[in-house]
Amino acid sequence: MSGTGGTSSFQKRGKAKIVSIPGTRPSIHNSQLLLSSGIPSLDYLVGGGLPVGTIILIEQDKYDVYSKLLLKYFLAEGVMNDHILMLASLDLHPKVIMEDLPASTDTEPDESPKSAADKQMTIAWRYQTQVTQPTTFHNNRFGHNYDLTKSMDAGLLSCIDLTLWNGTEREDGKGILKNDNYWSLLQYIRKRIEAGNLSTSSKKAKTNVMRLALHSMGSPLWGWEFGHQERDHRWHDLTTFMHMLRALVRTSFSVCMVTVPSHLFADPALILRLQTLSDFVVRLESFQGSDKETNPVFKDYHGLFHIVKLAAINSMVPPMLDSTDWVFKLKRRKLTIERLHLPPELSETVSRSQEDPNVKHTGPVCMGEKLPKNLDF
Repeated sequence: MSGTGGTSSFQKRGKAKIVSIPGTRPSIHNSQLLLSSGIPSLDYLVGGGLPVGTIILIEQDKYDVYSKLLLKYFLAEGVMNDHILMLASLDLHPKVIMEDLPASTDTEPDESPKSAADKQMTIAWRYQTQVTQPTTFHNNRFGHNYDLTKSMDAGLLSCIDLTLWNGTEREDGKGILKNDNYWSLLQYIRKRIEAGNLSTSSKKAKTNVMRLALHSMGSPLWGWEFGHQERDHRWHDLTTFMHMLRALVRTSFSVCMVTVPSHLFADPALILRLQTLSDFVVRLESFQGSDKETNPVFKDYHGLFHIVKLAAINSMVPPMLDSTDWVFKLKRRKLTIERLHLPPELSETVSRSQEDPNVKHTGPVCMGEKLPKNLDF
């Protein structure tokens, strides 16, 4: 403090201001703003949710069945929270994907008089005079439950801020990318961020977030630049697109989910670069059409869920998982991600324990059979 009576340059540190946006919550680890992916088990694996300003890369299964489901869950969660949505796809029309989103099964419970009476009977008599807090329900809940057998109501889709991109829109002039699809999409994302006041440089209060969903990026329909060219590392447009996309997402209130057909890439260096440019990377290995489909070890599951990369946001290390082997299972109504539990190998043990004790071995004793009781070593 100055001795001339001037004011001190030290200021009392106050609590950080947390942005309150429906469908988001701050992380308990680093106060990073999180979004739900729509799948609670996936939220758990990535540290509680997808942080705002990050990219999650989904390496598709061979037939793009389960990776497309992850994309639909991601979009459906955005619809339920009235988030700004943008869906881009050239393999399948975005409108078709939006019309097949799963319906939410979450409803506010209505306590009937009978259930209230049953609840009253379970409370000890000496606590009945205590004032109980009423159960409250919040519209900005984190995560919803969905039913894959039902499609989302069209009325919900008509009320959200949705942008669909299928490559028919083109920007005037040539950009720095030779591929017009990538350059046009980048410009649409940039304009959408500006129109929605989602940039972090804007001083206006943030009231919403945007979910970007890019389906099957790098497939032949996006402009095939692989094949013999890929062997010469000539995939400049795709990697440059990911660089620029990451810059847009980092400087805005948005989260991006990108699916790529990595099984089509002949050069392993390409997918390694895409993984480096993403914050979270998961790979889906479906058992469909493979030898593992008939393997009794995996009879209860539909594929392996490989966690390739987890982001370290506002921390020194990424989240630490208690297991390294994960699988996914498609039930009738939902998709779940679980730990891999191998069945116990009991058949051989049981057969050994039930051997006939009266049978005598006339030949030499081998390993795995009954040994003599008295052995001197």
